[in-house]
Amino acid sequence: MTEFSFREGRASDLQTVFELGEVAWDASRRARGLLPPDQRRTDEELREDWRHERPLIEFLAAQPGGCFLVCEEGDELVGYVLVGRFGSMDEMAELWVAPSSAGRGVSRGLLERCWPKPPTPELGRLVVALGTPADLTFFTQFDVMPVSGHWHMRQRVDRYLEQRAAERDVAEPDVHVLTTERAVEEWKRLEPHAIGHERPALHEFFGRTRNCLATVDAESGHATAVCWVSNLGEIGPAVGKNAESLVPVVLASLDRVAKMQEPETFGVFCTTESWWLINRLRGLGFRVYWPAWILSSVPLPGLDRYVATRPPRLL
Repeated sequence: MTEFSFREGRASDLQTVFELGEVAWDASRRARGLLPPDQRRTDEELREDWRHERPLIEFLAAQPGGCFLVCEEGDELVGYVLVGRFGSMDEMAELWVAPSSAGRGVSRGLLERCWPKPPTPELGRLVVALGTPADLTFFTQFDVMPVSGHWHMRQRVDRYLEQRAAERDVAEPDVHVLTTERAVEEWKRLEPHAIGHERPALHEFFGRTRNCLATVDAESGHATAVCWVSNLGEIGPAVGKNAESLVPVVLASLDRVAKMQEPETFGVFCTTESWWLINRLRGLGFRVYWPAWILSSVPLPGLDRYVATRPPRLL
């Protein structure tokens, strides 16, 4: 490790590390056959992606108590880690190494400095990990264990709309758009029971950047499920009172993106415990595009009624 140097990341590093991460992610997808071998994003495409995701990345890097470290070899950036702290949980949002430096101990050096001590009952840690069984074994050395799978489910929008049109006789509850204040309150009420920790700052951020769709119980007036949707077609996170209640609000979010944004393909990230949602998505022609794992130092109580954040930087 003597050839590498490590330092705290700065705000001025964020675009550079983001672009390194996207290049590494594309290399990983090519290695798994998810991208053609010769497909590369142009510099302009990377800058456009940065413009889209910059607010979330800057928000995560600014969270008190988090960790943003970079690794350099001479003057060259070769890796970085970004961890956001939410209440009693450290959530690893990013860990990427330049493909040319893979296998040289950069990831270990970053996490040993970011997490030098074991987690505690007062401060746990959580990782959404892309990769191979060897990658999962690596993360377990930092006191997190696999608790669920994390699936990127995708479908062509035109085929989705055809399938939805054939479901006209399916009765579904009404879905409403909540005000930001109401949405944040409902997230504060529903989310901790599903993931075991609170993230009010995250949902206040989403309240400024996304709309919140919800199904509401007529008797209590409380939401039975909520889902954030951005004007860029990003769906999630979402959470329901129970596993079944998650389905209508996610489908309403997919309908909204399909009809208003009209992308060629779209999708959501869900856990392998979300049987009700996965079964419904399967019937609509969705397939598993990118499998990953959720690892945590503590049990997460209700992932069967939870949909993860898109982009997949957090649970």
